[in-house]
Amino acid sequence: MSSDQSSIVAEGFTDTASDYDDAVRFNIGGAQRLIMSIPAGQYDDVIDIGCGTGWATQALVDRFHPARITGVDPSEGMLEQFQAKLSGIDGVEITLAQGDVEHMPVADGTFDLAICSMAYHWFPQKWAAAEAMARTLKPGGVLAILCSGRGGERAYRDILANLEPMNYTWLGAFDAVQRDIPEMEDYLLKAGLEVEDVWMERRIRHTTVEAYVERMRVVAGHLIGDQSEGGVAEYLANVEEKMREASGPRGWTYDFTKLYAIARKPI
Repeated sequence: MSSDQSSIVAEGFTDTASDYDDAVRFNIGGAQRLIMSIPAGQYDDVIDIGCGTGWATQALVDRFHPARITGVDPSEGMLEQFQAKLSGIDGVEITLAQGDVEHMPVADGTFDLAICSMAYHWFPQKWAAAEAMARTLKPGGVLAILCSGRGGERAYRDILANLEPMNYTWLGAFDAVQRDIPEMEDYLLKAGLEVEDVWMERRIRHTTVEAYVERMRVVAGHLIGDQSEGGVAEYLANVEEKMREASGPRGWTYDFTKLYAIARKPI
């Protein structure tokens, strides 16, 4: 994924920001598990990188009660949702910053904790992203990441691979965004961090075809080549038709793999 595609991602999420929470509500559990995996401690200054609508930060506030939170996201629409969700929390100073991970408008060595929940897979340069996130941390600071793990949602990928005409952009994104444990460990170690834990979880879920297609529209609609309203609708209609043909009596069955990582900046 190039830097140009990174801006397309930001624009895509701005377009779907108001629909995001409902479409991907099943991701809440992953964000909560990420926050519960962070080592106990006092984290007064926190940055949420690729903050989205603020699910992970909301869970973090409930557990750690930080004094100050900075939410960074390239999508204006996502920052608006983040602000709406978190602005009413008493005793927490909220700062919003628009920018991508490699050009965050924050000072180095500022934060006790950096979290990145379901955004890392969208960063075009994974090595550079890890280094940029590490730079934000104070010595002893913690970085917590949740992203797409390799091998998930294969049934959906098979649907895309057999569509005519083939959408190489969307199909290729599955391989471009997913990562496994050794890759993540390499990113973190090269960034100068001490790896405390990296693990993957695989879950299987049943849902309706309509709900799954809506989820993919919201999180990956920007990968459809023809971005006109008619082009997106036509492509998703073709996807939905093939999914119905492949669905069982319980609807659409899909597996998703999540990759978690906890690392610390040396003192």
